[in-house]
Amino acid sequence: MVSADAAQAVLLTKEDSGQFTLDGQTTLKLQAGARPDAYNTLHGQFADYVKQHQVQCVCFKGSAVSMGGTKLAHLKAAELRGVLQAAAAGAAEVRTMTKAAASRNFGTHKVDEYLKDDTFWTGSLATVQKGMREAAFAAISEFSP
Repeated sequence: MVSADAAQAVLLTKEDSGQFTLDGQTTLKLQAGARPDAYNTLHGQFADYVKQHQVQCVCFKGSAVSMGGTKLAHLKAAELRGVLQAAAAGAAEVRTMTKAAASRNFGTHKVDEYLKDDTFWTGSLATVQKGMREAAFAAISEFSP
């Protein structure tokens, strides 16, 4: 999950059974100062994270049309998402999940219903922080059979 000034990453392992286990969760923040320099720094940090954890697949939440109009924060988040996609692409398969597609193609509920459903987040996924659920769900919906 990427915002205008930070990225939330959830590290999951997909078991042979098809279940996911949580291996870690972190937030990478954009440093203060000139955005191009900060993008370069965060690009390197995320590329290192992907390589050090031997990540094979990375899933980002894709952009969606905003009915309320596009704000500067949306554009900055899209820029940062592109920087991080490029960083991940050097070492892993990169996919994008949109809420609309996941709501149509995963299970019987809409994405927001899964995010609020504590019974869905049981077992090893029970420790996913509520603010990180959407990041985890992006990967679960994209990499489930």
